[in-house]
Amino acid sequence: CKFCSIQVLQASDAMSGSMDQDNEREVVHYGVNGMLLQFALWTAGWTVLFYILTSTSDRWMKTLPTSTKAHENNKYWCARNVIGAIHALFIALISVPVFLFLCTKPSPWQFAASRHVDFCKYDEFTNLPEVEGIAFVYEAIALGGLAFTAFTLADVGISVLHRLASWDYIVHHVAFISAGLIIRMNCMLPFNAAMLLAMEVSTPSLNYLLFFRHRGAEYEKAVVNNGVVFVLLYLVFRLGINTYGFVLLCVHNFNAVPSGVAKWQAWFLLVAVGAGVAVQWFWFPGICRTFGAGLGIWSKPRPSSASDDEGESSDTAENGQALCCGMATGENEESDVDNSVGTELMSAPAERERP
Repeated sequence: CKFCSIQVLQASDAMSGSMDQDNEREVVHYGVNGMLLQFALWTAGWTVLFYILTSTSDRWMKTLPTSTKAHENNKYWCARNVIGAIHALFIALISVPVFLFLCTKPSPWQFAASRHVDFCKYDEFTNLPEVEGIAFVYEAIALGGLAFTAFTLADVGISVLHRLASWDYIVHHVAFISAGLIIRMNCMLPFNAAMLLAMEVSTPSLNYLLFFRHRGAEYEKAVVNNGVVFVLLYLVFRLGINTYGFVLLCVHNFNAVPSGVAKWQAWFLLVAVGAGVAVQWFWFPGICRTFGAGLGIWSKPRPSSASDDEGESSDTAENGQALCCGMATGENEESDVDNSVGTELMSAPAERERP
């Protein structure tokens, strides 16, 4: 009968929908163990590399002049700067090309997601035209995100063990680890992930600056040049592109994440990314003043009779800017008022120019 046929069709549709939902739930969690294994291997790999650098520091450090700052001759501090530059270069080489590729694509490409969380490989569920041929783009940014998050986790352990970090530095890293795992375990937001990771492009210049700024006059020009490069890259990637990514995430809101992602995770990401953007903007004027003063821009000569308290206050403020930049890029230095980026970076040239 017609009624019986309708009932059979409805039951069949319900069973089919239930099976599809069950299959979807199963595939969403497919590959989690593989991803966790990769994460553990990356974390172990970064840790091993750090200790290889420390154990061989006598060899590769002997050709360099000694820093005038005692802690900058510490093998752990030196190895931390070197591995930070290696990590940043690796991440930038992956993320910047992916960002440039996806920035020309429509929203479905930019907010694509995969249910295969081991490598975030092409998922037919995304139903994107011609995406199968360029699936390696999504896999590449997934690899970069996993390597970045693993490095950050390893850095927390290393920094705590060797007293290279303060409590706020640890909190900063824990927040980034949490956000990184949420994005990576859901294989989502490839465009936003690429923009966040692309900020690492400014880190090698900062590493060079921090490492060589107190190692003699022969490095002064290179240190200044790297300071300029750092500021320019900071402006483009950490302010411009990073802010654009946050605005884009706000505009698309929950439509940017897969339906299976918990609301609290989506909100956490939005708040974390927004807070990261706010910090970058908050510290940029101080960075400009610091480097601008060293280059003779926006600087006012301080009277020689200026009080010691005033000078110490200025050094402390500049040290705060340096610490913030270091935290934002994965770098850390000891809390020392004499470690201000601008004062120590540009002091020698500035002294020569004074009458």
